[in-house]
Amino acid sequence: MPTKWILVMQVASPIRRHHSQRKTLIGLGLNRIRRQRILPNTPEVRGMLCKVKHLVRVFDGPLMGEITPAKKNVFDVLRRFNRRVTRTEQSAFWRRFATQVPNVISRMDKMTFKRTGDARFEMQGIIHSSLEDFDQDAIAAFVLDYRQYTQKNDAISIASLAEIYSQPWMHVGARKNFEEFRVHFNRALDAPSTLIFGTHHISTRELVETVVYGGLAHSNSEKAATFESWEGSGIMGFVWAVFFAAMRDLMRTLKQVRLLNEQVLSLADPEGVQDA
Repeated sequence: MPTKWILVMQVASPIRRHHSQRKTLIGLGLNRIRRQRILPNTPEVRGMLCKVKHLVRVFDGPLMGEITPAKKNVFDVLRRFNRRVTRTEQSAFWRRFATQVPNVISRMDKMTFKRTGDARFEMQGIIHSSLEDFDQDAIAAFVLDYRQYTQKNDAISIASLAEIYSQPWMHVGARKNFEEFRVHFNRALDAPSTLIFGTHHISTRELVETVVYGGLAHSNSEKAATFESWEGSGIMGFVWAVFFAAMRDLMRTLKQVRLLNEQVLSLADPEGVQDA
C-alpha cells in the first residue's frame, strides 16, 4: 500500500536550468540545497517531482531505523492519539463551535456612573452575563478529552508525545515541528486573557484550569471555590467565551499534531501506516 507521505530533499541547484524548474522547486517548498520537506504522496506531487527528479532525492521508508518492538509501541500511541483527536473533532461541542463564536449576552442593573477625569469614568452595578443557547453537557463531554490531552500521566497526552518526539531516532524536522506546535499552544495559554479581576489580569491557563478542575471535574477544592465565586458574580458568560476560544486553539494544535503523526508513521513504519 503506498504511503500517504514522502520525504523529499533538494540535492542540486536549478542554476543554468530552465526557469520552470526553479518554480517547481518553490512549489514543492524547496529551492535550497539540502532543504527537506514532507509532502503528500499524490499524483500531483509525484508529477512535480518528475519534472525536477535530477535535482531532488525522494526517500523511501522506513526512514527512522529498524522497527523494534519498542518503536511499534510508540507508533501505536501515535495512532491512538490520532483516533482520539478524530473522535474529539466529531463531538457535539466541536462540531458546533469549530467556527462559530458564541454570543455573550450581558446586562447591568443598578448602574451608577462616577467621573474620574476629563475622559474617564467608573461604572458600578450588578452584572448578568450568559452565553446564547448554552449546552454545558456538551462542554463536560469535551472536557474529558481535554484532560487526556493535558494530564502528564496519560499515555496520549501532549507531554507523553513530547517524550516520543525527543527520541534520538525521531526525524529532526518532525521533532522541530512538534516543539513549535507545543510552544505555540503553551504561549497562548500563558497569555493574559481578556478578564481582569481588580488588579489581577488572569491568564488563559488559569481560567481554563479553574473551569476544568473547579467547575466541571470538581477535582480541586480551591479552584471549585473560585469557580463558584465566578458563578455568583454574574461574569460566567465572559468566562465561557474565553474558555471556548482556548479550546478552539487547543483543537487547532491537536489537528496539527495529528497530521504530523500521520507523516511520521508514513515515513517510519510504511508497512503499518494503513492501521493508523
